[in-house]
Amino acid sequence: MPSCLRAFPPLVLTRTVAERQLVVAASGAARHLGIRPGLTLTQARALHANVQHAEHDPRRDRKALEALGRWMMRFSPTVSACGTGFQRVSENSGKPEHGQDARATSGLFLDVTGCERLFHGLDNLVRQASDALRRMNFTARLAVAPTPGAAWAVAAAGRANGAIVTEPDLERALAALPPAALRVDDELVASLHHLGLTAIGQLLAMPREVLPARFGPQLLHRLDQALGRIAEPLVPLADPPPVEAEADFDGAAVSSLEAVWEVFQQLLGKVVAQLARRGLGARRLELEFRRDPPLPPVRKTIHLSRPSRDPVNLFHLFRCCVEGPGPGEEGSGFRVQGSGKKRKLRAAPGAAPADRRTLDVEARDGFTGLSLKVPLCEPLADEQVDLLGHEQYAGQLELDRLVERLRLRLGDHAVIRPELVEAYVPERGWRGGRGVGEEDRGWRIEDRKRKKRDPVQAAPLSSIFYPLSSSPHSRPLHLLPRPVEIRVMVSPSEDREGRPVQFGHGGRTERVDQAVGPERIAGQWWEGHHRTRDYFDVLTPGGRRFWIFRVVETARWYLHGVFE
Repeated sequence: MPSCLRAFPPLVLTRTVAERQLVVAASGAARHLGIRPGLTLTQARALHANVQHAEHDPRRDRKALEALGRWMMRFSPTVSACGTGFQRVSENSGKPEHGQDARATSGLFLDVTGCERLFHGLDNLVRQASDALRRMNFTARLAVAPTPGAAWAVAAAGRANGAIVTEPDLERALAALPPAALRVDDELVASLHHLGLTAIGQLLAMPREVLPARFGPQLLHRLDQALGRIAEPLVPLADPPPVEAEADFDGAAVSSLEAVWEVFQQLLGKVVAQLARRGLGARRLELEFRRDPPLPPVRKTIHLSRPSRDPVNLFHLFRCCVEGPGPGEEGSGFRVQGSGKKRKLRAAPGAAPADRRTLDVEARDGFTGLSLKVPLCEPLADEQVDLLGHEQYAGQLELDRLVERLRLRLGDHAVIRPELVEAYVPERGWRGGRGVGEEDRGWRIEDRKRKKRDPVQAAPLSSIFYPLSSSPHSRPLHLLPRPVEIRVMVSPSEDREGRPVQFGHGGRTERVDQAVGPERIAGQWWEGHHRTRDYFDVLTPGGRRFWIFRVVETARWYLHGVFE
């Protein structure tokens, strides 16, 4: 199954050679315009001015091909990424297209032996695979054959997509295909074409002992692989082993906090070493404290704001995890008893079922084992800090670690990340977002008792965080949950739309020294007509700044925010 590009818009992959960008692959729309591999990017743009191009990156292509192969495991448990490529064969002349690098393309092999029972036939399997790839905007050629070499040849140069070749028809199906479909070198294909050998059937008609003598051992080897005379085992994509470590306490129940710390440090050292070999950092840690049956294990999850394999930071998070109350995690809390070196770590009362059968086990309170897993990890790249950006980087790093500790102390649902939302009304310009694996920036603390309600309506004034927008006007950092109606005295004007000079708020009367505005913000017309607002940034003699607005349609005034 060769890897292809989307059909439109005209797109080409380029590679820089001798300070020139050469086209190494082109989409179907680009080929329709006459753009072929081997042309320079300047020549391609001469044929079509708006052609899009991307730099060819074989490493990323290989990674993307492996990702697609893992996704294709839903059709077969054995999927192999082919590292040796093939030449794209011209449908008209049967010759390899000019400028196509045989080692630059790759494909996927799926061993579907026995899978036809699950999909009720090979026809349904091929159809479902083709439909799935088409829904993901992949243009692919699929073929099923008794051998990997024959399947590759039919997919590379066959006229019908999704062809199924059986064992009796194998030699006849290969006979009409060009030799370039056998995955041989470019020079060998050119030599065969020069001698007039344009079909595999012509090679099969020749004596076997002649082929190695005239063309080398590669051609005969590929022919035997395609015909099944030589086995071609597939090397499936290997799943990396999970990053985990565990320790058993040899049946003894351990409750000493210092002993648990010591065991966790040993497990952490093993996990960090595994992450370092892969160049990854942990984004989520899962801890499991095993206990004697029938007591269930106690589980804890640690979320990190950024990939990390710093053992000191991870150990501090572990201490916050086991010593904290663990709100919002029913049945997974801990309690620390004692002081000094006699401190003991025990499960919270709610972590075990209140059952008479567990009374004798609770008398031997403690943990019999500890396991540490990293189910989510991301590449950890070295960050280069600007010459003058050390303080900002250190501040961001400290903020991320603070967020991690708060999530452990207060619970995952107590800390949320505001996200910008396209909205005309300022109080609707954000929403509280959560999500593991996303970049955590700009957090706020939410009242746990109100977490099931709308945060805009339920959170107090000090907890409303209004993110900065692209507006050139200044915005208050904190907004009121709902605008509060106030009494305002305005300067004399004929249209009664003067500037505010005095307003009352909280039983006090504030005189306005300066007022900047108005800034008109209008809501959606389908939500009603009384949505047009004129905002003013006002300053009082005491130095306090308020954000007030007047509804144009009703002439009523409201207080919306306070500058700090």
